[in-house]
Formats: sequence, C-alpha cells, structure tokens
Amino acid sequence: MESGGPNYTVELGRYDGKISTRNSVMLPHVDDNLDSLNAFFYTLGLSQIDMIALSGAHTLGAADCGFFQHRTKGRDPSMNPSFDAQLQGTCARQNSAFLDDVTPVGFDNSYFQLLQKGRGLLGSDQVLYTDERSRGTVDYYSSNQGTFFYDFSVAMTKLGRVGVKTAVDGEIRRDCRYPN
Repeated sequence: MESGGPNYTVELGRYDGKISTRNSVMLPHVDDNLDSLNAFFYTLGLSQIDMIALSGAHTLGAADCGFFQHRTKGRDPSMNPSFDAQLQGTCARQNSAFLDDVTPVGFDNSYFQLLQKGRGLLGSDQVLYTDERSRGTVDYYSSNQGTFFYDFSVAMTKLGRVGVKTAVDGEIRRDCRYPN
C-alpha cells in the first residue's frame, strides 16, 4: 500500500454485479450512534471490533463540509472546541476537510488518536470514543498500530466475502467501469 498500512491478501475470482447504481450502495449514516453502527455491521456478519477496525480506514480521505458542518459552532459537545473553530475556517475556504488532518495521506493509527482528542470529523467516528462500550478498542488501537493493522486486515477479508456474486447473479466485466 503506497500510503503505508497493512499488507494482506485480497481474495480474487469474484464476479461483478450486473447492476450498479447510487441507490444500491448501502453505508452507515454519518451521525449513527454505536447501536446503529453495530446493527448495520452485524447484518453483514461483522462484529463491533470489525466495525471499529474498518472505521480506521478514515485515516485516509476527506468529507464534504455538509457531512459534518451541523456539528460545528458548539452544537456537538463531543467536538474539541479548537477543532470546531478549525473546521469552521476550513469550510469557509473550501468544501471539504480531511478525515485525519494529521497524516491525511498515511495509513496509520492517527485516526484513533484524534478520536481521543475529540477530533473525529464525523459523528459516527467520534461516537466510537464517546461511547464507553467502544472506547477501550479505540484506546487500544491508538497505542497499538500493529494490532489495528492486523484486525483491519481480518475485517477487510471478512468484508470482501459479503454478498459474493456467482455466475448466476454476476458477470466478469469487459470494462470494470460499466456492466456488460
């Protein structure tokens, strides 16, 4: 991985879906609480540990201001006040912010360290630390990058096995950007 992070084997030989639409994508909501996040991931056969490890992928990427701006201006007490002010300035200048502004192009455990400081960009990120039921895992990953990398690899492999298509309901695309 060019951004750092764990190496793991991606299972090959999968079929692509025959239909690909924006409405067919199912993701948790940016303000889901821990119960909602767990329920969503449990329907995929994934545990709370898997969900927290996969959330660590938010050490990369950015989010449009519309996904988190409603938390700024003191509206979310779990948000660090200096981070709140920083985000207000960022959104005044541009339309997005990095999910991890410390190492935005590096895959590491910085995401978890930011959650400990009230610097989770999305509400569904910050809840992993504010809810006591998941805080211990965030604390552990924050200080144990190797364990985070291992658990992330395991969870990604499990996620890759969700909804596997077969020749009956899938296809091998000639151009991966479009169904045949």
